Amino acid sequence: MREEIVDGLRKLGLTEYEAKAYAALVGMGEASAREIHELCGVPRTRIYDILRDLAGKGFVEYVQGSPSYYRAVEPDRVIEKLRNELVASIDQSTRELLSLNLEAHGSSPVWCVRSEWGIKNRIRDFLDNVEQELIIFCRSPSLLSEHRTNLKRVPDLKIKVDRKEKFVGIDLDIQEMKEGSERYFKDYFIDGASNSIDGLMIADGRSSIVIGTVGGERLAVIIKLPVVAMLQKAVWESLV
Repeated sequence: MREEIVDGLRKLGLTEYEAKAYAALVGMGEASAREIHELCGVPRTRIYDILRDLAGKGFVEYVQGSPSYYRAVEPDRVIEKLRNELVASIDQSTRELLSLNLEAHGSSPVWCVRSEWGIKNRIRDFLDNVEQELIIFCRSPSLLSEHRTNLKRVPDLKIKVDRKEKFVGIDLDIQEMKEGSERYFKDYFIDGASNSIDGLMIADGRSSIVIGTVGGERLAVIIKLPVVAMLQKAVWESLV
């Protein structure tokens, strides 16, 4: 049995045993509980309960007998039902989460984000909240390319890069930092681990986000301290 089919059904809400039994039945057409157990590997002690649960959900039909025989309801109908239930569950959870009124007992001005997905979302949120000015230092062309649409919406955008030839083809007004300024952003080693800065964004002189790699792991640091943003901007202005 193809594991990706079982994994896909599990993501849509079926248990592992339910997914294995249903997928086996789709391939077999019609079978007894014993035959399904032998093909899909669901324990014999559980197969009857699993088939009863699938029947209760409307995913399996059966003919009572000795033995009873089972067949799978058409996959397109089952997938549609699972999809609708998943979407409804997501919508409900979203509404409930948004309705929560949590009292914040102070909030740290510095936050770290580690997953690639989380970093991309946090950068988008950061750019969406820029009111007027955004200044950027960047060493990664992909960072500007990925967020180019949001960057072009910023009223006052200023970008400096380490080497302008790396950014050919990116439709943004880009300046190259002066020679010697790379000392601020060069890769460095701590305890034998490489660390680097891919980009720095400063919004409205109030907050900033630093994107880089620490010990081989991607990391973004969000800083909501105007005094830090002011110092970062001073360094940025010294680059040309």
